[in-house]
Amino acid sequence: MPNETMAGTDREVLDSFDLLLYRWNLLTDQISWSDSENSVMRASGLTTAATGADLNQMREDGKARTEWALFAAAGDSNRFMFSMPSGPVSVSWFDDQMHRSDINGVPHVTGMIQRVSDARHLRGGVGDAVQHREGRAMLVDHLRNASSEDDRAYLLFGVDSLRDLNRALGPDVTDEIVAEVDLRVAALRGATTLYARVGSGKFALADVGSGSQALAVLARKVMDRVGRTEIRTSSGPVTVSVSAGICHAQRGSRLPRDPFSNALIAYDEARIGRIEGLRFSRQDNASVNLRERYVSGARLVMDAIADGRMAVALQPIVRADQPNTVSFQECLARIIDASGDPVPAASFMPAIEHLGLVRQVDREVLRLALDLLETNTSQRLSVNLSPQSMNDSEWLSILETRMERSADIGDRLIFEVTESSAMLDPSRTLAFMNRVRGYGCAFALDDFGAGYTSFRHFRDFRFDAVKIDGSFVSGIAQSDDNQLLLRTLVSIAQHFSMFTVAEFVEAPEDAELLRSLGVDCLQGYLYGVPALPEAQKPLARLRA
Repeated sequence: MPNETMAGTDREVLDSFDLLLYRWNLLTDQISWSDSENSVMRASGLTTAATGADLNQMREDGKARTEWALFAAAGDSNRFMFSMPSGPVSVSWFDDQMHRSDINGVPHVTGMIQRVSDARHLRGGVGDAVQHREGRAMLVDHLRNASSEDDRAYLLFGVDSLRDLNRALGPDVTDEIVAEVDLRVAALRGATTLYARVGSGKFALADVGSGSQALAVLARKVMDRVGRTEIRTSSGPVTVSVSAGICHAQRGSRLPRDPFSNALIAYDEARIGRIEGLRFSRQDNASVNLRERYVSGARLVMDAIADGRMAVALQPIVRADQPNTVSFQECLARIIDASGDPVPAASFMPAIEHLGLVRQVDREVLRLALDLLETNTSQRLSVNLSPQSMNDSEWLSILETRMERSADIGDRLIFEVTESSAMLDPSRTLAFMNRVRGYGCAFALDDFGAGYTSFRHFRDFRFDAVKIDGSFVSGIAQSDDNQLLLRTLVSIAQHFSMFTVAEFVEAPEDAELLRSLGVDCLQGYLYGVPALPEAQKPLARLRA
């Protein structure tokens, strides 16, 4: 119990265990601390907090903390995880264990704050209190027990590219990352929100009362909390991101039979081809069978590869100052269906991504691109490269074997890498890029501006080109904000001597503005849709 006359020995004991005790008078709002010089007091920045209002303003969970304290009955207990900045890109975590009691008839909260120096050593946390299956059931029960007059939502978060993190950094470091993300998500739950860890690298909130806009804000808040500060691990600092899927039952509507599965489907869709994706589940019968369609879609792709029915469509990238001059073409995966028509990647890539089969597609696209470069010595192509393929020895063997046969191909080949791929393991990415550059190949940073690349790494990678994310390009002539952002991105690229490509160019006025801003190349439907090259059209006719 906090008191004004705590002995020096007691202070030393509390300090040695990184513990801080307090008593919060709910009538006067005054807080008394066990020791104003305590190490936790200093590390958490709580030295200026004399009232509950002071403390709550310093913490993102302040509102939820106060609501619990005011409505809890004597004898109730709760715990909150919160963080405080400990450096420009780092945070320290604290475990606040609260107990509601009456002291001489006056309502109080007595509490103990403990610094959590290593997330792996935390035991009994909110996410650790239940097994994954029990956690899922607890959240669903929370929503089922809520009134249909309230909005109910199941928010599912998952660490992006967790499998690749595990391969690159090892299971021990990945466990440290997951434990820290666990803490960060749990810290943002509200008074009417339950939290549980529901799978390997997956975390969920069950929320009652929030509308769709508030849910989107909450999801983005979680994404920001996870992705804006580095995670300190035993192997050094790491930056990760999370994507989210939300199953939302509006007030007056029925809660889906399995909110977790609906949220999982939305999560799978959200993370295809991006980082920090967010999607609400579709409230229709088709979404229930989406996972089965993933399996059938993946089988379709694997059969197409086995039967030689994979193809690439080419989309031109033109010079901004000479729109009739094609600088290079991007290869986009296609399947030739039974009628001889090309099936766009959006119809099958979600299944491939979801089931972890993207390597097979990347290998086949690389083979097809190399074939085109061998048969047309004036052609220059770009090929998308997934993070999985940067660690794929077979993919690298295909490239190196062909380079030994046709050494000039490398000078006409560009590999497009997303920011999220490059940042998974910067040192390994750089080693891979240097090895491939030895054959004359170039690298382009795809979706530039959409992620959070460290500019130290950006400098070290020395990409040859950057492709500015289409979300900044589409409709830019009418957006002053996007014009400002694009000027900044172009300036950064020029500083590092990289040529720039603007994606999703569809309107002449956008193209003219992009030229005036100094963009080097343009890509979009204004200059050409993806189409099968002549060399692959006989394949389509043959399959008809």
